[in-house]
Amino acid sequence: MKRKIFFPILLFVFPFVLFAQSTAKEWFTKGVELKNKHDYSGALTAFKNAISKKANYNNAYYQAGWCCNELENYELAIDFLKKYSPSSKNDKKNKYNELGFSCYKLQKASDAIGEYNKTLALFPSNGVALRGLGNVYYEIEEDHDKAIQYFEKAVAVNEEESKPLYYKLGWLYNDKQRYDDAIKILLKAIEYDSEDSGYREELGYAYFMKEQFEFAITQLNKAISLDETSKLGYYYKGLCFIATNKKGDAISMYYKLKDLSSDEADELLEKINGMK
Repeated sequence: MKRKIFFPILLFVFPFVLFAQSTAKEWFTKGVELKNKHDYSGALTAFKNAISKKANYNNAYYQAGWCCNELENYELAIDFLKKYSPSSKNDKKNKYNELGFSCYKLQKASDAIGEYNKTLALFPSNGVALRGLGNVYYEIEEDHDKAIQYFEKAVAVNEEESKPLYYKLGWLYNDKQRYDDAIKILLKAIEYDSEDSGYREELGYAYFMKEQFEFAITQLNKAISLDETSKLGYYYKGLCFIATNKKGDAISMYYKLKDLSSDEADELLEKINGMK
């Protein structure tokens, strides 16, 4: 009986003894394998183990920091990335961009700007850094002129990877009353993703501001068909009806809107009541 019990215990323990004796390189290789499978938590554990086996395992620090960013653990990402000492320009660029992203996510605007600018000092047309700087100025600093500057350059040098910026650029152009530019970029946004109601809302707004009401209504109708709760769709469609003296249609938009947003519905009703 004792021999029967003892033997499976050995079978159970032996793999873990071997596992515990894995080298730093083996842990690193395992981390890369798990990262490629999108198991970032498992990969991070493997890279940490590699570092525990070899404290100066340079590439493991970068990979651990990269995984932390994917796992939204930005403070820890910064800790790992700052311990990474790249030698080549390309590796330095990767470090600066990952640090820039961590700082951006932590709302540390000046630190993010500093890191992304380090990349641009090496590679002035790097799309990741240009997009990153645009996002910092757009979302944190609220410096829309600089956001436009970096987004436009990102699209110019790396349009394929920068297509998700189309909506932000359209919004910024509308904010700056650059409606023709907004229409141009938002039409491209719709080519990129025809099922996003927000693109249609923003495009409808641009047409409305240019007093091209039929075009505006076409886009706003599409926004509403994509999202029946499109508050901006109903609101600006109501404004189009007011502008074209269609009070009954404007009132119908008010009733659609009041169940979605009382503030915007009240604002629309006030404008309706002001019609002659």
